[in-house]
Amino acid sequence: MLRIRIIINMYFNKTSTDWRISQCCQFHDKTLAKKFNFGTTTKTYALKDGGKERVQGKALHNVNRLHIILKEYFSKQPKNLRSFRISSEMFPCYTLDFTQEWYAEIWDEICSILSLAGQVAKTHEIRLSVHPGQYTVLASDKSHVVENSIKDLEYHALYGSLMGLPAEDFSMNIHLQGLYGGKHIDGIKRFATNFQYLSDYAQKCLTVENEDKPNGYDIEHTLELAKRVPTRTCLDIHHYACHRMKNNEKVKNSDGKVVNRKIRDEVKHITVNDDFFKEAVKTWGNVRPLFHKSQSFPIDNEAYWMKPNAHSEIYHDEELMSNAIPMLEYADFEIEAKHKETAVNHFYDFIKLEEQMAGEKLIHKSFIN
Repeated sequence: MLRIRIIINMYFNKTSTDWRISQCCQFHDKTLAKKFNFGTTTKTYALKDGGKERVQGKALHNVNRLHIILKEYFSKQPKNLRSFRISSEMFPCYTLDFTQEWYAEIWDEICSILSLAGQVAKTHEIRLSVHPGQYTVLASDKSHVVENSIKDLEYHALYGSLMGLPAEDFSMNIHLQGLYGGKHIDGIKRFATNFQYLSDYAQKCLTVENEDKPNGYDIEHTLELAKRVPTRTCLDIHHYACHRMKNNEKVKNSDGKVVNRKIRDEVKHITVNDDFFKEAVKTWGNVRPLFHKSQSFPIDNEAYWMKPNAHSEIYHDEELMSNAIPMLEYADFEIEAKHKETAVNHFYDFIKLEEQMAGEKLIHKSFIN
C-alpha cells in the first residue's frame, strides 16, 4: 500500500490543510440554541386545529434558520470547523401523506430559501450532511418498513438537492441494520436489492455506517456492501470499539453493590494503519470521507458502566483524541457529543495544540493500491 499526498478539489476542503470536524444538528450554548436550533411539531399536533399553519410555519422557520446558521455562524468559523450535520426536523411531518398539499403551497418559498443557503455553503466551503434515524432500515425484511425507509431517504436527500449541492459532496448516512436474527449476508443482500429503488441523487449521497452492538453489522459488513452496490462506507470509530466490548466484569458501585461493568481496556481501537480504515477511505473515491468520532462517558460515571456506546458530553480521553488525529489526514469527522459546538471547539483546540507541538500542519492524504 502506498501513501501519497493529494489535494481533493470539492466545494469544501479546497486546499491541502482544509480538514473538517463537524458539529451535529444542534447548539448546546443556551444563547446559540435559542438563536439557531430548529423548531418541530408532531403528527398529533398536525392533526389538530391549526395543524396546517403550525407545520408550514415551522418548516419556513427552519429553512430560514438554516440559512442564518450558515451565514452568521459557520461562515465565520475557522475553515476546519465549517461542517454541519443538519437536523432531520427541518420539514416537520413531511413524509405524512396529508401534509403534501400543505407543503406544495409553500414549496417555492422553501426552494428559494434553500437555494440561498446552498450558495452560502458553497461560497464559504461549509460541508453539510444529514443522518436519518434508527427506523430507516433499507435492509428490512418487511416491505412496509422498506417503503417508508425509501420515502425517508428521499426526504433527507432533498436537503442537498434543493441547496444545489453535488450529490457526492453531500453525505446522507444511515446504519446498515436489519439483521433480525439471521445471517449478516442476508441483510446485506436485502439492502443491495432495495438500493436500486432510490433516486440517482439519493444513491450518490448515501453513506452506510457500522454499528456498535457486538451482534450487529461491523465495518467488514459495510465494506462488503460497498463491493455490491456503490455506497460509501462511513467508519464510526467509537462503534468499532463498542462492537468489540463483549465481556463484563463484576465490580462494586458507590453503594457497595456488586454490578456488571463492560470491560473497555481489552479493546484494540482502530488506527490510521488498520486495513479496515484504509479500505473505508477508498470507498469514497475522489471525495474526502466523512467519518464519525465519539467517546464513552468516563469510567467513573457509574450510570454508563453498561452503556459504553453512549456519547459523552465532550472528549476527555486524550489518548483516543491523539489516536484520531492522524486519521484526519485522510477523512473528516463528525463529532458526536452531547455538548455539540462546545465539544467540537474543545477537540479543535487539542488538534491545533498537537499541530503546534509537532511543528507541522495536518495535510490531506489518500490511499492508493
